[in-house]
Amino acid sequence: MTEFQIRLRSNLFRAVVLLVFVVLATQLWNLQVVQGERYSKLADANRFRLIQVPASRGVMYDRTGELLVRNRPVYNVVIIPAYLPEDATAEAKIFARLSELLDLPITTQVEPTLGYNNGYFQAITHHQYNRQLRRQIVNPRSRQFARKPLGLRDAANQNRVYAPFLSVTVATDVDPITVSKIEEARLNMPGVFIEVEPSREFLYGSLTSHLLGYTGSIPAEQFDQYDAKGYHLTDEIGLAGLEGEYEDWLRGIKGLESIEVDVTGRKVRTVSQNIQARPGHNLRLTIDLGLQKAVTEALQEQMDEVGSKQGVAIALNPQTGEILAMVSLPAYDNNFFSRGITLRELSLLSEDPNNPLVNHAIAGLYPPGSTFKIIPAAGALQERTVYPDTTFFDEGILYLPNRFEPDNPDLAQPFYCWLRTGHGEVNMISGLAYSCDVYFYQVGGGYEPIEYEGLGLERMVRYAEMFGLGAPTGVDLPGELSGLVPNKRWKRLNYAETWLTGDTYNMTIGQGFVLVTPLQILNATAAIANGGTLYRPHLVKEILDAEDNVVEVYEPEVIRQLEVEPQFINLIQQGLRAVVEWPQGTAHEDFDVPGVIASGKTGTAEFCDEYPQCLDSDGRVKTSHAWFTAYAPSYNPEIATVVFIYGGGEGSTVAIPVTNKILRYYFDIPDEEEIEETEETEEVESVEAEESGATPLPAGIFTARLLGTDSWREDGASVSGYVLDEDGRGIPNITIDILANGDVVAQVVSGSTGQFDYNGLSPSVAANWQLHLPDYPESQLLQLEVAEGLRYLVEFKSQSAGSADAAIP
Repeated sequence: MTEFQIRLRSNLFRAVVLLVFVVLATQLWNLQVVQGERYSKLADANRFRLIQVPASRGVMYDRTGELLVRNRPVYNVVIIPAYLPEDATAEAKIFARLSELLDLPITTQVEPTLGYNNGYFQAITHHQYNRQLRRQIVNPRSRQFARKPLGLRDAANQNRVYAPFLSVTVATDVDPITVSKIEEARLNMPGVFIEVEPSREFLYGSLTSHLLGYTGSIPAEQFDQYDAKGYHLTDEIGLAGLEGEYEDWLRGIKGLESIEVDVTGRKVRTVSQNIQARPGHNLRLTIDLGLQKAVTEALQEQMDEVGSKQGVAIALNPQTGEILAMVSLPAYDNNFFSRGITLRELSLLSEDPNNPLVNHAIAGLYPPGSTFKIIPAAGALQERTVYPDTTFFDEGILYLPNRFEPDNPDLAQPFYCWLRTGHGEVNMISGLAYSCDVYFYQVGGGYEPIEYEGLGLERMVRYAEMFGLGAPTGVDLPGELSGLVPNKRWKRLNYAETWLTGDTYNMTIGQGFVLVTPLQILNATAAIANGGTLYRPHLVKEILDAEDNVVEVYEPEVIRQLEVEPQFINLIQQGLRAVVEWPQGTAHEDFDVPGVIASGKTGTAEFCDEYPQCLDSDGRVKTSHAWFTAYAPSYNPEIATVVFIYGGGEGSTVAIPVTNKILRYYFDIPDEEEIEETEETEEVESVEAEESGATPLPAGIFTARLLGTDSWREDGASVSGYVLDEDGRGIPNITIDILANGDVVAQVVSGSTGQFDYNGLSPSVAANWQLHLPDYPESQLLQLEVAEGLRYLVEFKSQSAGSADAAIP
């Protein structure tokens, strides 16, 4: 090779190298300067992401601040196909490890010829849902096999081509130990991520399920409605109970934040918060959790004793409409829904004939029985169709003459009183006390043989609607039913029959076509208890923000004032007190709450679900529901209750024991066993004190006051009262002097609950009587001007020296 050729080749090589460097420099200039901004944006798009930040849902407390529902973190395993390794072997290792940790199959797309030694087959055979393995291998497209969950690879491949960056959830609610193992192996498992989302946890399950409700996915048919409010397809919403009713308050507002991710797609840091997530508001309820437990236990115990499958018990404050406890049995565990209820669990609940998913307190419709009688009583008094001294004679049966042949006694229709021997002369107070059916037949429907018109259907319907029947009470729970207050038009449309006087008779005693919910009956009773105000029952006391600041307070809401004069409401109140206090009252024998003056109304409502098994040998209905509605104390009610036991029998013997336990819990009165133990302890302490020569007495002085009066059916007059400490608890073993014109005529001692009674007051002995505590000479002397036929209700209450001085006139 010549020197020229060598030089030529050298120059050509240099030119080529120079050209390559020029090309590289030009391309570098193009990438870094000309298109630098574009590639910077692409790099940032690959490194930075804008993600949604979930907002926690508001929680709920009872009235004392006890937490009822909270948000529990749930760990879900997701796969983003775009971040999986491109190498098939590396990807297979990830799926194998994930299958081992989650106990899920890698794939369920198995061919019939698949061998037993295949690694994928091993993952499937160990999957918990597989049972008939050989049958599935032979016929992998059978319905049984097709219903099995997708394998890990199958789930990842579903949208791998069209949406590789779309996350696929392969396991939900994974236990924390498994989550920690996955996090430890994160560097060896690219494309696998742990997502944390809140899930509702109802801390008391079935105890509060009908009140709190549950959450779940947005129903498909309602998605457009929620989409317009800013919800997303995967959002959870309240579907029942307070969760559904207060969805707008409880839901949080999601946030947006920019994050930086590493090469595996995992979050490195938060760059900025575009929109800060705002948690939902919290609810403080009117419910007392302790009372709710006591009511549930008392109701369930009584239902088990009588063999009933359904029951309701509610307690509310008659002065405000605040619901203190609401129990409907049977109930369900609302945690089933929050964690994802299975089809089998849902079908078992839905097909249960006792309807555990239904809140029978607001959606159960039943004949009210004699609890309805307060309505015709109020209507008849207000319309002046009866007066306080109007009486009817009850022989145990009332014959309603045939409208076409009134003079033919053989065609007369008999209407029976529950007491077949009759109650004799009955007026309004005794009619309520005895629950006399014959009296109310005539009050409601009249009686033509004595030319008495009665209240009549139209006016009875008007007063029933005035008391809130036939329409929802407006309680803040979804699913409340209206009940039924029938009239002539309703019967004509539904039965093609004319309304008869017998229908009015039946309606007057809460039978026939009239249907109510337990909450309606309780609200009507509360209106009598508080003097004539019908309040809207409610469960939410106030709404709080995330820092527990009060956002909104729910004040008592008045639906209407009853158009019944106070004197007539007072007369009905006397009748309801007589139900409990009079020896012949229907609740007298079974009501047992020492130291509490209560009023109430029993009810026994006949029904027939299975004909003819519900009839006795005489063809009369033998099955009945048990009702009892009450309020206490009678003179300044704090609590009103209703107890309903489906098919329980007589209200007096079945429903009243539940009320006893509710009121004993509310007023902190121990049961009989606790009382016996307390008395034994007190007796021992008393003996020890006598032996030591000292009898300890509470310190301080007492104020005295007259609480009120009611009727006394025996000769003379009576006094009944309590000796209480500063906290309102009864003080035993306190001596009370009874003085007539300044002279001591008797001494009584307060019992274990602080109660004392003296039935020897007489206006003929002295017009002025006094009560005094001799062991406390500085205490107030109580003066009474005694009149015949009255019982005086009094109270001695311990006071500190300063407050007592101010209280004594």
